[in-house]
Amino acid sequence: MTIVSLVLHAVGNVGVTIGICAVLLFCVWRVFHTLQQGANYVRRLHQIPCSQCAYFTGDYRLKCTVNPFSALTEEAIGCVDYAANSVGGNHLNSQTNLPYQQIKELVKR
Repeated sequence: MTIVSLVLHAVGNVGVTIGICAVLLFCVWRVFHTLQQGANYVRRLHQIPCSQCAYFTGDYRLKCTVNPFSALTEEAIGCVDYAANSVGGNHLNSQTNLPYQQIKELVKR
């Protein structure tokens, strides 16, 4: 009986060791998997073109004059109304675009 109890004791110790190693490996894998998902999400967010768009106001109250509800969200990726900034600033044509205060008053009406 002592030999059987020694074998069971040895197998139990190995099983505990294998179990601890399996849990640790799972935790390490989960951390790397989570980091990879986070990196992919950040890469996707960097595809949002709003900050380089001519219609982007930079104001938190009216982020975009064309698509205010989807501005700075994942819905804005591939926006059909996107227009690149001109070299001179944040507007397509500074003579035809209204200042923010005038746009705000038009929206109130």
